[in-house]
Amino acid sequence: MEVFKPTVSAVFSNERRYVIPLFQRPYVWTRENQWEPLWEDIRDKAEMEIGQQQSDSPPHFLGAIVVQQRRSWGDELLAHDVIDGQQRLTTFQIFLAALRDFAVASDEKSILTWLGSLTRNANAMTSQEVEQFKVWPTGRDVEQYRLVMTAGSRTAIEKAHPAVYKRRRLQPRPRMVEAYLYFYETAEAWLRESGPAQVGERAKALRRVLDKRLQFVSIELGDHEDPQAIFETLNARGVPLLASDLLRNYIFQRASNPEQLHARYWTRFEIPDDDDVPDGARFWEVEERQGRLFRARLDLFVQHYLSMKLDADVTSSRLFPTYKQWIEAESNAQRGRPFATLEEELQELTKFADHFYALVRPSLTGSLGRFATCLRALDTSTVYPLVLGLLGDAALSDTEREWIFGDIESFLIRRLVCGRPTKAYNRLFLQLLRDFQAKEGRSRGTFRELLASGEGENLDWPDDATFEKSWSTIDAYALLKPSRVDMILRAIDDAMRSAKTEVIAVHGKLTVEHVLPQKWRTHWPLPTDTDAEAAADARDEVVHDFGNLTLLTQALNSAVSNGPAAQKLPAIAHQATMLLNAHFQGRTTWTDADICARGAMLFTTAKKLWPGPS
Repeated sequence: MEVFKPTVSAVFSNERRYVIPLFQRPYVWTRENQWEPLWEDIRDKAEMEIGQQQSDSPPHFLGAIVVQQRRSWGDELLAHDVIDGQQRLTTFQIFLAALRDFAVASDEKSILTWLGSLTRNANAMTSQEVEQFKVWPTGRDVEQYRLVMTAGSRTAIEKAHPAVYKRRRLQPRPRMVEAYLYFYETAEAWLRESGPAQVGERAKALRRVLDKRLQFVSIELGDHEDPQAIFETLNARGVPLLASDLLRNYIFQRASNPEQLHARYWTRFEIPDDDDVPDGARFWEVEERQGRLFRARLDLFVQHYLSMKLDADVTSSRLFPTYKQWIEAESNAQRGRPFATLEEELQELTKFADHFYALVRPSLTGSLGRFATCLRALDTSTVYPLVLGLLGDAALSDTEREWIFGDIESFLIRRLVCGRPTKAYNRLFLQLLRDFQAKEGRSRGTFRELLASGEGENLDWPDDATFEKSWSTIDAYALLKPSRVDMILRAIDDAMRSAKTEVIAVHGKLTVEHVLPQKWRTHWPLPTDTDAEAAADARDEVVHDFGNLTLLTQALNSAVSNGPAAQKLPAIAHQATMLLNAHFQGRTTWTDADICARGAMLFTTAKKLWPGPS
């Protein structure tokens, strides 16, 4: 290992290439967190240079870059793999390209030749396009990087990615395009700040800063040094490495053919989440809430995958070391190394990633999609290791697995309605998986026995009587959250349909509606021949019950929400297409007894839809 302290100019002035390995993460720096602080550092040093205030001041430290020389052949330029510091190197190339294009546009010859030497290898002897670039990004970033480095002007960049406004808001462009435009605009504004006559002097001040005042620590590794050990300890400026970043590098540093394996297995983790948003968030990078924290989906998947494989609750803070220890388990005589080859490791990892994708992005059709939608509404991710284990169990038929998922759903729904605690779910579901996998004849029957064996409120599967008592008395809307009530009512409506029933698509979001409004006192007067106080209390007792809740489109909900029963009930029956609302046909009144009767009717369907342990 050799350590140097080069300036920005020194890093880029030689004819060499810095190659970002394709398995490293893409460009992630942003304006607020990195570009603005970086520009402020450059600008402040330039201001001091103009005022001749820093003859004795030390260079400004920009952070570390770690590189390792790669093999080159024939006339190829000297090249280095970038182990860490890719965000810094890429950003400076974009900044220098923006400054170069400004110099061209303003005919600022004092820095133009110098900037050209820092952004292009002009003397490359091969015909390979990549040889001309000082830095070469990961495959995912190549298109936008090539554009900003070769377009030649701000106008060309903006023509390729014009400003698009939706609802008066500027839509994001690719990240590197945004970086180029930011640095072009801020550098131009500063260079012109003192008038046209001073642009040249200010440009020279910027050159002196980049030549002398901004410094990296460059660590160059030898052939036999482990780049992964260095990588694991370093972060890019302001953007902490995710566990999945460390995992990706750990996997592909061990590969003899990383390009082929990356293309075959890892590109699925780089799928755009929204093709209409340039450089938009990728599915696996989107953060999901788990408990009180938000984690990238890829990290969450790895956590659930490891919990499933190790039969243990893996904490989010220990994902990478746990994975590495598991893969390298030579000393574990009981388990041994889990995979014979790296490709086998990737095959299984991506197979279960596809299962996890189906749980997080449920299909609108099929039993697994319905079950996954239920889990999302219940916000019960602790069951995911168990579900992943079942999805990967080749001994189960699709039919058996579908029945088991139905039993898990029943277990969760019944416990939810009965107000059972969820704090023991982590251990419970891992134990279920462990016990089930230990069975020789795995089937829906053996799984039901295990699921029904729990005793006490922390572990039980409520029977019909317990379920019915809670169903008829729970303030469902107040205690279960609207999203969960929505899921339960949709499932009941689906269960009401038969082969003779037309399938009707509901366009637009459905909302939970109280038939007897929460603010019932305005248009729903009490009978005059009753004890007003007792009658009001009785109404307040049932207003949040399942029997008083239904689903309506937002437009219909808004139109009828707090209206009188004589108008509201016919409107629901006339406009609504859900079988859930067929109960209101011919009705112009809605009493406490009606609410209880409808609740009992809904329970009859719920009991069949989510059968109990008996």
